[in-house]
Amino acid sequence: MKLFILFLFVISTSSWAYVDLSLNYTKSIRKVEGIETDENPNPGAAVTTSEGVSVNWAWFMWEYTALELNYSQSEETLVDDRKVQIDDTTIHEIQNIVVTEVTGVGIRQAFASRKAAIIPTLSIGYAQFATSGRTLYDAENASGTRSDIEVTQDREVFSSSYAAFSLRFRFTELLGLTLGAKTVMPEFETKEAENNLTYTAGLSWIF
Repeated sequence: MKLFILFLFVISTSSWAYVDLSLNYTKSIRKVEGIETDENPNPGAAVTTSEGVSVNWAWFMWEYTALELNYSQSEETLVDDRKVQIDDTTIHEIQNIVVTEVTGVGIRQAFASRKAAIIPTLSIGYAQFATSGRTLYDAENASGTRSDIEVTQDREVFSSSYAAFSLRFRFTELLGLTLGAKTVMPEFETKEAENNLTYTAGLSWIF
């Protein structure tokens, strides 16, 4: 225990010790139009909206190496009003909401000093990946009665790994713009990397 406290003291008094804090926001909208036909002149559309925030905190114990903590949350909403006929039931609209949370801890490696105009970094580490959601159906039965049906997805948590790459563009001694890409691999499955890829942009501070 004494050796651990001494280790922290030595690191905290190092000339390299500093903190890099970044806040990021993402938003995207995708729309897919239905196919118009003579029988269906108003086919509707499927609109997906994704919005999220993330916080990254890195403590540089040495000039180029840092302990990193990060948290992100995103919500994706799909609204699809393209009518679907299933047996005697007509689905007028589907609204699907998925909430994703990622909490991670890892190591960040910088490839330039903190005074450089552009600082590339690479991060890897452990993460907890959690998802939850719900789906709402606007349905009409054969007798013409419409009703709302809700299906809830319970929150699931997966032990995961993550990898991230970022570029920090220095504005002033303390302020910069950070662009990044991050992938999370639930249950350490590398084949899931391309399915959980997020691009971010935000401000960062060094102090």
